[in-house]
Amino acid sequence: MAKERVLIVEDEKIIALDLQRRLERFGYTICDTCSEGVDAIEKAKLHNPDIILMDIMLNGPMDGIEAAKIIKQELRLPVVFLTAYVDDRTLERAKTAEPYGYILKPFKERELYTAIDIALYKFNAELQIKKQERLFSAILHSVNDGLIAVDNDLMVLFLNPVASHMIGWTEEESRGKPIHQILSLIDSKTLNPILPDMLPQGDSSNKFRDVVMKGRLGQSYILDGAITKIHQAGNEVEGYVIAFRDVTELRKLSATVDYQTSHDKLTGLGNREDFSIKLQGLLEELVRYGGSHTLLQLDVDRFKIVNDTCGTMAGDELLRQVATYIQTLTQRNDIAARLGGDEFAVVLKDCVLENAMQVAQRLQEAVQNHKFVWQNNLFPITLSIGLVPLTSEDSDIHMVMAAADDACYIAKEEGGNRIRVFQRNEEKYILRRGQMEWVSKINQALETNKFRLWYQLIEPLRALPGIHPKLEILIRMEQDDGSIISPGAFIPSAERYGLISLIDRWVFENTIKAWTQLKGRNHELVNRLFSVNISGATILDETFIDFAIHITNQYGANPGNFCIEITETSAIQNLSFATRFIEKLKSHGFTFSLDDFGAGFSSFNYLKSLPVDYLKIDGSIVQNIDESLINFTMVESINSMGHVIGLKTIAEFVRNPSIIERLHRIGVDYAQGYAIAEPKPLPYNR
Repeated sequence: MAKERVLIVEDEKIIALDLQRRLERFGYTICDTCSEGVDAIEKAKLHNPDIILMDIMLNGPMDGIEAAKIIKQELRLPVVFLTAYVDDRTLERAKTAEPYGYILKPFKERELYTAIDIALYKFNAELQIKKQERLFSAILHSVNDGLIAVDNDLMVLFLNPVASHMIGWTEEESRGKPIHQILSLIDSKTLNPILPDMLPQGDSSNKFRDVVMKGRLGQSYILDGAITKIHQAGNEVEGYVIAFRDVTELRKLSATVDYQTSHDKLTGLGNREDFSIKLQGLLEELVRYGGSHTLLQLDVDRFKIVNDTCGTMAGDELLRQVATYIQTLTQRNDIAARLGGDEFAVVLKDCVLENAMQVAQRLQEAVQNHKFVWQNNLFPITLSIGLVPLTSEDSDIHMVMAAADDACYIAKEEGGNRIRVFQRNEEKYILRRGQMEWVSKINQALETNKFRLWYQLIEPLRALPGIHPKLEILIRMEQDDGSIISPGAFIPSAERYGLISLIDRWVFENTIKAWTQLKGRNHELVNRLFSVNISGATILDETFIDFAIHITNQYGANPGNFCIEITETSAIQNLSFATRFIEKLKSHGFTFSLDDFGAGFSSFNYLKSLPVDYLKIDGSIVQNIDESLINFTMVESINSMGHVIGLKTIAEFVRNPSIIERLHRIGVDYAQGYAIAEPKPLPYNR
C-alpha cells in the first residue's frame, strides 16, 4: 500500500473529512488539513508532504491558485487541484500554477486515486529528469572540450563555457542564431566550410582534424573534433552536437619538433637523416614509376682556412650564406640538405643532367662572385660539385650517396671550383674507389672469421656505490700472414658502403659468446662490465633490438653485464631513433654509454633527453688537461654537468699519471687509456 503523505486544503470540512477517509483507505497518510491559502503554505513548510490536494476556492484573502504558485516556487511540491469550477478563466489561471492534476467535484474514488498516483509518478519522474539534467549540465560545463548543439537548421541550441570562451559569444547571445553567424569552421586543406557537408549521414560520428575556427573577435584556432547526431525517441534526427578541442599549441609544438628533428639548426636546410629518408623515397618511386632526377653534392673549397683563421663563428656564417644561395637557386620542390661540416646535397627533381649542370654552374658563379668578408679579412670562396644522374636503375641509397661523394671528391682533388659527373667506368673513379677493395676484405673477414676481439680496461678512479670496473671491446682484422690491421683502416669503408651494421652484429654476437666462455672458466674479466660499440647505422636498424635480445638469450647471458656505446654525433643526428633504441634495450637490462662527448655537438639539452648511463669524455680534450687549462676546464664542466644529470663519467686517452691525478681532482668516475692499460686480445676461443 502507498505510504505517501498528503496535505488536504479544503474549506468545506465535510469534504475534507471525506477526502481524508477515502485516502486513508487507499493507504495514504494525511499529515494535516486546512481551509485557507496562507495556512496551506505554512503547513506545507511544516510537514513537507509528498503531495497537496488543493481546492481552488478557499476562505481568506488567498485562493488555492495563488497558494499553489507560492508552494511551487518556494517548496517545489506537487499540487493537484480539486474544484467544482470549470470555467475557462479559472482553468487559465490554474495553468499558471502548473498543477500535476485537475479533478472536478464530485469525483469517484478510483478517479481520485488515479489522479494522485499519476501526479506522484509524474513528479518523481520530473525529479529524476532534473537530477539528470543537473548532472549532464555539470559534465557539459566542466569538460575541457568545446560543445555546441544545433538543431536541424543549424540554429544554436546550446554552448558550453569552453565553446563560449573560444568563439566570443555567450550562450544567451548565440541561442537561436545560425551557427555560421557566430563562427566559421574551415577545412585547412581545401579552405572550404565543413558545414553542412560534414554533417553525419549514418549513425556514426563524423570526425574532423585541423579545422580552422574563427570567432567573433577574429581569433583563430586549430581544432580536432567530431559531429554527432541528436536523436529523438523515434530515432528521428532533431539536431547535432559539435565537439571540438583546441590543438593550436599542440600543432605548433609538433611542427616545431618535426622541424628541429629534420632540419639543420645552423642553416635551416634539411639534415642528413631527413635527406636520406626523402632520397630513399625518391629512389623507390623511380623504380616503380620511372623518371629522372639529379643528385648534387657540394663541398665548400677552403672552408677549413676560414674556420681556422677566423674561428667557428666565421665558418658558421659562411655555411649560412652558402645555404642561402642553395635555397635561392633551387626550386621549391627540390630537396636540399646540409650533410655535415661543409658538405651540402641537393636533389633536383624531374631534372635531366644537362639542366642540372646549368643549376650547378649558377651555384658556383653565385658563390664565387660574392666574396666572403669577416672582420676585414676577404676570402675567395668556391664550390666543388659532384653530380649523379638518378634513374630507375638506382635503388641502393648507399651506392648513390657514395657516387656523389666520389664525384665531389674528384672535383675537389682536381683543384676545387669544379663540377664533375660521376662516371662509373672512368679511371679516376676506379682509383678513387680503391677503398672498395676493403669491401671485399670486410666481406671475406666476416665469412672466414678473420675479425678479432681485443679489449682495453676501464678502471674506476674512486670507490663509490655503483662504480664497477669495465672494459671496452675493440675490433681488429687479421690478415693471412697473421698481421693485425687496426679499425681505422677498414671502418671508414665499412661505413661508406653500408657494411658497418654487419660488423656491429659480428662484434656483438662474438662479445656475448666470449663473455659466456670466460664465465664458464671463472675468468676475472667477467667481473667487469663489457662495453660494445655500435654505429649510427645500427641505431637506425630497429631489427638490431630483436637481434640483441635473441643473442643474449641464446647464449644465456644477462644483458645487465653489457654496456652499449654510441657516439654523441650519431645519437644527436638520429635523436628520435636513438632515444627509442636506447629505451627499448634498456627495458631488457642493457646499459648505455654516450661516447666521444665533447667532440661533436656537445649539447647538454640533447644530453638530458638521452636515457644513457655513462658519459665518455672525448680523448681529444682529456689527453691535454695536464697542459691546457682550457681542456681541464672543459673536462671539469662536462663531468659536473654529467653528475648533475645523474651520469657516471669516463675519461679516455689517459696517457700519463699527471692526467690521472687531474681526473682525480675533478672527480671523474673512470679512466681509460695507455696509462691505465694497453689494448690486448680477448682470451677466448673463436
